[in-house]
Amino acid sequence: MYLLNFALDNGIAWAIKQEDPYFPPMSFHKSRKLIVNMNWHNKWEIPFMIGHEIGHLMNDDPGISYYNSATVRGSAEREADLYSLNLIFDYAMARCEPVYEPIEFMQQYGIPERMLNDTVKLFRDNDDLLF
Repeated sequence: MYLLNFALDNGIAWAIKQEDPYFPPMSFHKSRKLIVNMNWHNKWEIPFMIGHEIGHLMNDDPGISYYNSATVRGSAEREADLYSLNLIFDYAMARCEPVYEPIEFMQQYGIPERMLNDTVKLFRDNDDLLF
């Protein structure tokens, strides 16, 4: 709920759908709205996807953006991924949920494998990396 409340607090409307498991979530720049498919084939990835679509809108990316878990196409997709990673990290830290290892954090919050190097860097930058 944190991510959806964050969206509302930042002027982003959202809709929850139950679609085909491969129907991607999307965001609409003009209307500042995102759609989340709660029937996504990888349930663990849903929070990251929500953060990713919020990232597109917060980064003011134009047009309609579709989430694709298999590829990252261009800098706007990468920036949306980084936005989501940081948003989820901030949430975990605000809840005082101690996560001491990047892979554990990724597993706990459904962060995709492609974000491993960025997650390690985030932990290092925040002095939260313990090996």
